[in-house]
Amino acid sequence: MFRHVVQWVVWKDLLTEFRSRETLSSMLFFALIVIFIFSFSFSMNQQAAQELIAGIIWVAFAFTGMIGLGKSFSAELQNDCLEYLQGSPAAKGAIYAGKVAANFMFMLIVEIILFPLFVIFFNLDVIEQISLLLLIFFLATFGLSAVGTLFSALTVQIRAREVMLPILLLPLVVPVMIAAVEATKGALNGDPLPMYQQWLELLAIFNVVFTVVSFWLFDFIIDA
Repeated sequence: MFRHVVQWVVWKDLLTEFRSRETLSSMLFFALIVIFIFSFSFSMNQQAAQELIAGIIWVAFAFTGMIGLGKSFSAELQNDCLEYLQGSPAAKGAIYAGKVAANFMFMLIVEIILFPLFVIFFNLDVIEQISLLLLIFFLATFGLSAVGTLFSALTVQIRAREVMLPILLLPLVVPVMIAAVEATKGALNGDPLPMYQQWLELLAIFNVVFTVVSFWLFDFIIDA
């Protein structure tokens, strides 16, 4: 039953996005603007760009992801679908897991599309580090999705939810952002894995702890 609910939620979100293309298009458009702004800002100073590129990448990814997270439960506001979810006999944890999976997929798709643009605009050499970079993207994006989905559900019925979601979410995901930036910097610089392995371990620990806590809290938030 749990697995079927998760699959249904993921399928529903993917089908809705396929029909409207609203979330992915807005995420991609915003991220492209960020990339162009940063690329022109550092066009005269490639050395500074190389030193800051890891932070630039994750600023773009994080704020782009917030656009998708902010729209995660917006469809459920229409036609009182949120009330039907609250009254559904299905486990609320399964709904949370399905939403996390859908948000994770949207964010990862956008990141995979955008990262080659970073490589082109900032002249990055990533051939040898691509597997490690994908691992970092996977871990950090999952952490953002796990916490962001919870706060998206928390703020969905607030009038100023577009403002409240970043205010509530950003302080909690600071460990994810710091770990992602440091690990990405180490990978792009070609440093040996032991030099930044602790940041990957921090991402993994964060994901486990906050996914379990968010899974437990979601039941209370969705019924509030």
